[in-house]
Amino acid sequence: MTTQLEGVPEAQVDRLRELAHVGASWAANSLAQMMDATILTRVPVVYGPDRFRVRSTWTTGIFCDFEGAMSGTVGIFLSEEGRARVLQTLCTSSDVSVEYTASVLCEFGNILASQTVTAMADLAGGVILPSLPELVRNQAESVFAARLAPRSGTPRPLYIESELFDRSGSLRALHVVVPDMPKAPSEAG
Repeated sequence: MTTQLEGVPEAQVDRLRELAHVGASWAANSLAQMMDATILTRVPVVYGPDRFRVRSTWTTGIFCDFEGAMSGTVGIFLSEEGRARVLQTLCTSSDVSVEYTASVLCEFGNILASQTVTAMADLAGGVILPSLPELVRNQAESVFAARLAPRSGTPRPLYIESELFDRSGSLRALHVVVPDMPKAPSEAG
């Protein structure tokens, strides 16, 4: 089912959903390899402006901007349980510093975001490069919503969400792609 959002043509919404879905699938494959688990994905849901839902479920977030053939932001969110499981699997010891866990989480998010933009670039037929990851350890949903709040004179974003999860439900991640929307011809000049 497709809808037209804030003047964005239905075909463009469908294309962005398809790009985000392929990106989420590639990220899920990398997550499966890192965690040695089967990872499934939910069909992406497209939300219009001001619709990023703060649910207080996703406490940790790793955000990467991307640019090139298309630009925007990828957000990878983890619940507290998911963050603990990622750290337990990827850290070599349970006695590690805060700096070390931050580094592990940044690299984890960087891998998933890089897979996302690589998949999108392959499908779009161009080059897309991610920025360095930004880690938010608490209230990540609120920080992400504030970070991407519409600014005066800029296009309002679409949020494309897909959940990545294992069969037991103990490992869940929220994969969000927020493409920059091109300005209408009257706004560009």
